[in-house]
Amino acid sequence: MSYNDDKRELLKLKQGLIDESETIHEEEKPKYELHGFKKVENFFYHYKWHVIASVFFIAVAVFLLTSLFQKKQGDMRVLVVTKDAQIASEIMFKTEELRQALELYCPDYDDNGYIYVDVYNIDLSENPDPQYSLAQVTKSTSEIMYGEAQMFIVDTAGAEAITDGNLSQFIDLSELYPDTPYIDKQFLHIKDTAFASDAQYFAACPDDLYIAVRRASESDPNSFRSVPAMKKALEVVDNIINGSYQGWIDDQGHVYGLKGKENNDAAGK
Repeated sequence: MSYNDDKRELLKLKQGLIDESETIHEEEKPKYELHGFKKVENFFYHYKWHVIASVFFIAVAVFLLTSLFQKKQGDMRVLVVTKDAQIASEIMFKTEELRQALELYCPDYDDNGYIYVDVYNIDLSENPDPQYSLAQVTKSTSEIMYGEAQMFIVDTAGAEAITDGNLSQFIDLSELYPDTPYIDKQFLHIKDTAFASDAQYFAACPDDLYIAVRRASESDPNSFRSVPAMKKALEVVDNIINGSYQGWIDDQGHVYGLKGKENNDAAGK
């Protein structure tokens, strides 16, 4: 057929005079099937951000469940969050001393005779291993979401990282203790304090290291955990500021409640 014949045929189709043309047909685009690695590569190219987001939230969920079922239950939980690379590398070797110092000021909340503070170290400093960095971010996110730890030992960069720069998420300790010289707004400076001495960290403790308490309210999704944890944290901070020991250390380095010491003294042990 000529060009004019095709044109007339197309006009008839548009006007609805005919339903189908014997000469004009829509050409179907060829379909290409991908196999093997190419198929996976094509899928990831189109949905990579969906995959990354899904993996992150699955990792958070898995970590939450693992923490819930495997962690050792203690009298309270404290997060050590640092972002300064130098402080982060040093603090890893001080975790046990910090734990023992905290246990001296922590009451025996579960009344089992001994005191155990679960100190959880999170390193947010820059790391060449992206998997390590992702794991640390996942840990901090899940722990904060879980709400059981409301007491923090932080450097300035770490505090800003976990609050997105909104430090008002921490309780203003200066309002509670206006006459305490080593408290600056939300932060209790650790260096040169009795607590630093108890942690064998009096001289070497960096200037940029603090204790802070995260604010919790009854409207929090995990308020049944976060609010009691906040109250515990505030009580321990009060004991640290007032030098009120709640525990004693035996020869093996285990910390027991003062009631346990009284019982041991009464028994002549």
